[in-house]
Amino acid sequence: MFRAELIKLKRSTTWLIALVLPLLAVTTGAINVANNAETLNSGWESLTSQAVLFYGLLFFSMGIAVIAATAWRIEHRGTNWNLLLTTTTRPITLVVAKIAVIAVPVAFMQVVLVAATLFAGAFILRLDGAIPWEFTLAGLLAMVAALPLIAAQSLLSMLLKSFGAPIAICLVGCVAAVPAITSAALRPLSFLVPQAIDTRTLNLSSVAVVNSGSLTATDVVPILAAALAHTAIIAAVSVTALRTIKLR
Repeated sequence: MFRAELIKLKRSTTWLIALVLPLLAVTTGAINVANNAETLNSGWESLTSQAVLFYGLLFFSMGIAVIAATAWRIEHRGTNWNLLLTTTTRPITLVVAKIAVIAVPVAFMQVVLVAATLFAGAFILRLDGAIPWEFTLAGLLAMVAALPLIAAQSLLSMLLKSFGAPIAICLVGCVAAVPAITSAALRPLSFLVPQAIDTRTLNLSSVAVVNSGSLTATDVVPILAAALAHTAIIAAVSVTALRTIKLR
């Protein structure tokens, strides 16, 4: 099932989106550092914080929304939906396969982000000092933190025939995530909004969003636990929807 879903994405523009969005974030971040050397003078810390600033707030989550909508787009065309349901023995198989296949280009986005940032810092900006392992680790952890948003956007794209509607809903979530991660009073909400979970994880130990936390067990474990719990709940809702809601 996973292989079949992956073949569907292979011929789409998904991989181009997964490549362009992180490259755009790194490019704008590197330009900001180069043009504001007097204020952004903390070397690698300045570059990594600038690279993940808008990427964490918008690009990463919106990229997930577009990839999820693309993964479900073919199912809403013609008779493919009925064929899919008749060839899938259990709804959970379909739900897990969709989440897993969406996670592949999302992981690719993270690899591009980390690799491009390190390349820009070492060979373009020629920053001194060791490569920041914290940035790389936060990028890897973000792959796990992205699972609830992947599951949520997969559910929305399954329920809604419109390609753009789930993406628009994700944008609303991105807006709602801003106060959840920037306000100390609203910080508990950052464990409930999938977009906020993404942003916090990407900015762990970053100076871009000071309320995100650091790469310690005290901050990392609750975030990842919330991410896995939300993923399981949303996956269960998706299975229930497949069994009870007439989607055609």
